[in-house]
Order: sequence, then C-alpha cells, then structure tokens
Amino acid sequence: MTALIKANLKNWALVFLSTAFLFSATVFAQNRGDLQETIFRNTDKLLALARSEQVSILSPSNFKNALDKYNQAQRDFKNGKQLKKIEKKLSEVRTYLYKCLDAAKLGKITFESTLKAREDALKANAPQYAEEQFNLAEQAFLSTAKKLEKGDIKNARRRVPGIDQKYRAAELNAIKISIIGNVRNLMKQAKEVEANKYSPIIYANARKLLNEAEAILNTNRRSETSAKEKAEAAEAEAKHAIFITRQTKWLKKNDKEWENFMLDREIIIEAIARELGFTPTFDDGLDKPLKRIAQISRNLQNEKKELIKEVEEKNAELRKLDKDILAYREKEQGLQAELQEKRYKLEMKKRREDRIRSVEEMFAAQEAVMLRQGDDIIIRLIGLTFGSGKSTIEPELFRLLSTVQRAIRKFPSSPITIEGHTDSRGDARFNENLSYERAMAVKQYLLANMGLEQSRITALGYGESKPIATNETSEGRSKNRRIDVVISLGQEVL
Repeated sequence: MTALIKANLKNWALVFLSTAFLFSATVFAQNRGDLQETIFRNTDKLLALARSEQVSILSPSNFKNALDKYNQAQRDFKNGKQLKKIEKKLSEVRTYLYKCLDAAKLGKITFESTLKAREDALKANAPQYAEEQFNLAEQAFLSTAKKLEKGDIKNARRRVPGIDQKYRAAELNAIKISIIGNVRNLMKQAKEVEANKYSPIIYANARKLLNEAEAILNTNRRSETSAKEKAEAAEAEAKHAIFITRQTKWLKKNDKEWENFMLDREIIIEAIARELGFTPTFDDGLDKPLKRIAQISRNLQNEKKELIKEVEEKNAELRKLDKDILAYREKEQGLQAELQEKRYKLEMKKRREDRIRSVEEMFAAQEAVMLRQGDDIIIRLIGLTFGSGKSTIEPELFRLLSTVQRAIRKFPSSPITIEGHTDSRGDARFNENLSYERAMAVKQYLLANMGLEQSRITALGYGESKPIATNETSEGRSKNRRIDVVISLGQEVL
C-alpha cells in the first residue's frame, strides 16, 4: 500500500514539473518576441522609410549591405547571441540606410525621367508581359545607380536616355501584348481553321481592326482606350469568323442537318417575335420577320425617347406645382377659405383644359380628331385602319398608337374605353364581332406597352350600330369604320 502511494506521488510530481516547464517556455518565448520588437523597432522603421524612397534601385550597393547586416542580426538574435553584438550590427544597418537615403536624393534628380519611365512600365505590367525587356532595363538601371553611388555623376547622366528607352520599349511591348496579344492568338487560330477561306469578309475585318489597334499604339501609346476598343472589336470578329467556319465545316460533313440548323434559327426568331407581340411566318425565309422585329425595335426606341422626354416634362410640371403649392400656402393666411377654393378650382380647371389642348395638338389632322362629350374626351383615330375583315395592327401604325399612349398618360387616373365601329356592309353579327376584335387589338397593344391595369381599360364593339355618316357612299362608310378612344375625366382634377 505504501509503495502504491509513493508511486502516485512520483507521477503527480512529474506532471507538475512538466506543466511548470511548458509554462516557463511559453513565457520565455513571449518575452523573446517582445525583446526582439524592442531591439529592432527603430531599425525596422528606418528600413521601411528607405524602401518607400526607392533606395533599392537608387542606392543598390548600400541597400544590399544594409540588408545583409540586418539578416545577420536576425540570425544572431535567433541563435541567442549577445545583445551587444546584435545592437552593433543594427547600428551598422542604420548607417548604411542613412547612406542610402542620401544617395536617393541625388538619384531622384539624376534619374527623374528614368523613374517615370520605370513607373509607366510597371503600370503596364511589363514584368509579366515583357519580362526579358524589363529585366534588361532593370539591370542597366542598377548598374548605372552603382556608378552614381561611387560619385560618377557624369557617366550616370550619359546613360540615362538609353535606360529610359529600354523601359519605354518594355512598356510599349507590354501594352501591345496585354491589349492585342489575345487577338493575335485568335487570328492565328482563325487561320489554322481556315476562317480566311470559309469566312473571308469577317476574317478580313478582324485583321483590319487588329492592324488599326497596332497602328494606334505605335503612333501614340497613351491612346490605350482607342486601341483597346479596336482590339475588342477585332477579338469579337475573330471569334465570329471561327464560329462561322466551324459551323460551315460541320454542315458540309453533315449535310442532312441543314434543316435542323434553319429550324433552330427560326425558333430563336419566333421567341423574340412573340415577346414583341406577333407570330412570325417563315414562308419567305427569315427576312420578313427580322425586318418586322427591327421596325418594332425602332418604334420602341422612339417611344422610349418620347417617354423620357415626357417624364422630364412631367418632372418640370411637378416642380412648378410644388412652387405653386408653396405659393398657395403662403397666401392661405390672407385669403378666405371659400375664395381660395374657388381660385384653386379655376386654376385646376384651366390646367385640365391646357392638358386637353395639348393632347389635341399631339395628333396630325390625318391621324385623329378629338371631340368633347360631357366629361369625356373622344380621340377618333381616323389614321388607324385595318385590312378588310382583319383586326391585325400593322407596324406602320405603332407610331400613331405611341401618340395615343402619350395622350392617355396625361390623365393617369381616368378610365379608358376603346370603341370599335364598322360600316353596314356585310352581316351585322360579323361586323359587331369584327369591331370588338379590333378594339381588343388596340387594348392589348396598350396593355402590353403601358403597363396599365386590366380594370382601367375596356374594349367595346358596336359594329354598325353607331354610324356618324351615311353608309350609302364610300366616303361615309370610310368614316363609319373607326376606332374611338374614350377618356372619361369625370371629376378628376389634374
């Protein structure tokens, strides 16, 4: 029993001693770290200052000596040598660094143009894109800086233009490679796949753009933006030529795939056309639907411009209204409530009338006539015509409907009714349905292009039941075939 107790005590003692040793070692390591920071602090600050003054290239020999001594001091500290010897080495480091800083002052004057050329080369990433040229310039610079350290100012100045030229050459090459290097590789690839044979026009255009980019850089290396734009266009054309070449070769090898190839293109065009509100047919090829897509796109662009202009006008109106409201509030204290209300209503009525007049001025005489019926405005679209028995809106009428949109936006909270009318020729039931379909076509167009709520706009077909002229003459029948856009103002205050 006694032997067992002694053994346990021995084990506990060993554990205690091990823990104490580890704790002491940790504290010692922390103290060593603090001591190193204290000893090296001033030298580290001076070293950082020297680096910021570019002494590594302006005073390379002195800086190398300083670094060698500094590294020796660090090794000595790590190996536990006497602090006095370490401090002596650090003193030597600082001496060399002060020499570096003095030499750097003269170097910045002597190598002013060289330092600028070197900086530009670094900005162009010459060490990566023109490594060999940049290294040669660095070697020449360091060699000349060493001569300056030895006091050979005359020889150092004589070498400056040559060093500048080396850096500039490295910079230019780096710019060329970074901007047009990838394009050159693509052009090489394009030639390998015979793009010059299968896609000669696009290939030639890519070559032309590449040559123009190179010419810009050779003339003025600072015109990087222009050169980059040309290079990017050349890259796109080169990729285009490669794609067409590969497609053409593949189709030549797989001649039964031509139909699928065409159908794939038709599917893409059909998807775009449906997004734009029509179903294309390909009985005459791709030209007809593509032209219609282009025309719709142009109309949308024009509408966008008009909408932007309208938004600007509305913002101006809102700003004026804000000023008016402020003015009204300032006058409010001096006006009787009833008188103020009457004036306000008169002003708002005047503004509503101004808006109504502005809508009337939007349409040319051959496009529409505007009528007043109580609180309703009727825009009679005499320029909106349909084919006999049809309800399809042709693209050339989109501009007129864009004007209708602008008119509707003048009255943002008013209900809209689209009324369709026909002449009396043909079956009355057919005419009623046709007039409704035409009114619905206009309604759907407005919904698709204005983002209106369904509940705000209504389509009605009256057929031949509401003529405005005799049906006995062609002129009268032409007037009766019409679309009326009715804007119900009610009590709306604009």
